[in-house]
Amino acid sequence: MGTPQLHLPTGSGRYDEDALAEVRAAFTRAVELTTPLIGLSDVDVAAIDAPDETIPGWGCGGYTYGPHSVLLALDPAVRIKPDRLLATLVHEFHHVMRERGPGCGSSLRERIVSEGLAMLFEEEVLGVASEFAHQAVEPEQIALAVAQLDQDPADESRWFFNAAEIPLWFGYTVGYQWARAYAATTSTKASQLVHTPADAITAAAEAR
Repeated sequence: MGTPQLHLPTGSGRYDEDALAEVRAAFTRAVELTTPLIGLSDVDVAAIDAPDETIPGWGCGGYTYGPHSVLLALDPAVRIKPDRLLATLVHEFHHVMRERGPGCGSSLRERIVSEGLAMLFEEEVLGVASEFAHQAVEPEQIALAVAQLDQDPADESRWFFNAAEIPLWFGYTVGYQWARAYAATTSTKASQLVHTPADAITAAAEAR
């Protein structure tokens, strides 16, 4: 199995060595923390200069392209907090390994569950899930999502990014709540649930 590899921006001159060193350090630490738990291997992380793809206020953002590739978007104008880099990479590494099983899918059910499990994995590894897991959501909004879990493809702008009547980061918070409840009921951890089918995790919410 191949060791995870980090590919950094070169040539543009928009990154000083201190900033690049922080990205390297976060990557190394994320690999060290997650590999024993989920068997991380054979993945390339491409860090790119892409301010528009970063999380507002964070200066970084992540996206998993299948089972072997992660994009780490960076904004060279923002001095990124090391814990945010670390959380982003830990989160995406859970997605990478889930892609080697059932995948992260395209339906609302699969997208909410995969994001929730990755948030729960942040908590397992780092002691706390990022702020996206802790937003205020209303029971009627959750009921609306439950009724549309088979929407495929999911309207991600609506369910995750503050479109229409759904609050910002809704899908991350609800997914985290469902994943956390399932883990508690089954006495398992997010690292053990990488390949758990999404419908197993949503079953309790649908039964209400």
